[in-house]
Amino acid sequence: MKRKLDWSEYVEFDFKKFKTVTSAFGVKRIYAMGLMPVRGAEGFRKLDYEFAEKKLNIIEVMNKLDECHFNVFGLVIKDTDGACVWDTDVGWNPTGRDILGEFCDAGKDRNIKIMVSFTSMNDAYQGNLHPERVSVHGKNGKKHGIKYRKGDISTHDEGEMRVELPEKVSFKDYKAKVPFLTENIDKKQGKARGARGKGYIPSTSFMCPNSEHVNYLLELTKEVVKRYPIKGFFADYIRYDGAFMELCACHRCVEKFRTNYGPKAKLLTSHEWHGFKSDTIAEYAQKLQNAIKSVNINCISGWFCLPGPKKMFTQKRLGQDWAKLSSILDVASPMEYPYLMGTRDDGWYWGKVGSLFYWYFIRNMKKRIHEFNSPILAITNSVECNTDEMLKQMRGFDFGLGIALFKYFGTTKAQWHGLKEYAEKEIGLENLIIN
Repeated sequence: MKRKLDWSEYVEFDFKKFKTVTSAFGVKRIYAMGLMPVRGAEGFRKLDYEFAEKKLNIIEVMNKLDECHFNVFGLVIKDTDGACVWDTDVGWNPTGRDILGEFCDAGKDRNIKIMVSFTSMNDAYQGNLHPERVSVHGKNGKKHGIKYRKGDISTHDEGEMRVELPEKVSFKDYKAKVPFLTENIDKKQGKARGARGKGYIPSTSFMCPNSEHVNYLLELTKEVVKRYPIKGFFADYIRYDGAFMELCACHRCVEKFRTNYGPKAKLLTSHEWHGFKSDTIAEYAQKLQNAIKSVNINCISGWFCLPGPKKMFTQKRLGQDWAKLSSILDVASPMEYPYLMGTRDDGWYWGKVGSLFYWYFIRNMKKRIHEFNSPILAITNSVECNTDEMLKQMRGFDFGLGIALFKYFGTTKAQWHGLKEYAEKEIGLENLIIN
């Protein structure tokens, strides 16, 4: 058994904040598994509302987690498509099922705490419904062979997810249910690791964080925290679209930028513009924190971030200031998925690619971990990698609070065995018992 990486010399341990989080979940260490209900039973690359509605067996899922000693279950309650998988009066629920409520009931029966993941700025459904709220391109460009012009909204073909029509359902009828579906289609699975989806291509939209979309998100947040006994509410896509440098250049953002920095401040490329973007995301984080705590002060708030260079990627493209965001929200959750880039199971070359990214992600965290002002719960992948790669990530990215895995569907039998042994032999069951 390989030894766990020791992060003690890099992590500035804040016992009070750490204790607040562990006490809220009632554990010494968090051991979490996540699930994306609208992605189906195969992995990342699909939208499958019929599976979520008719085939998702919640009791079976929770029994498996209980068997493998997980003490926290993370449910993606709002994915990048915009679907809200709870009994909502505000959002769009294409499944017609209160999936969150069912998981909360099952978790209570097994003493597994529930945390939720909530996609914020990426929302295909709202982008279709409210194009006036979508981020606007600040210059001409090209992505995946499709040109866009300055002033166009940032609604583009989705990168990885695809939709296969249910039997005996026409495209026209299904588009009435899923209005952001396009007629473009991938008939064959691509060779690249990010092109493995097959079927109709949906569109996706990154919403403007200075638009009414934020108020919509806050309404959804309060609805969830008020109605369900969740222990944690984590914001995903709390950022701009990393594929573009110049978002968002809509009239709202430009006017607010000019008001804050003056009429001569340079748009899109200046230090002031990048500061404006990170301030905008931090403002949303503060509103989100206020919304959560106004309903349940004991509900832990969190946010997801991507590893990468600080200036060129995190600040300029994503608009995320790690220090600001972790000062506002309770837990930071780096998304450490090096083996999504490549796995040894696909051959020697892809194994080397995955190992290279693992090395870089570790190096990146050693360099930047001091930017976090809160406890860190990293999430890493079990799908699209093998058992050894999965365990290597778990040992490498445990920063003291525990580890989260992503995701339930696609995890192999061998990996489940490895996860159970990891809990018993490396974490220790005494640290996972719910108080």
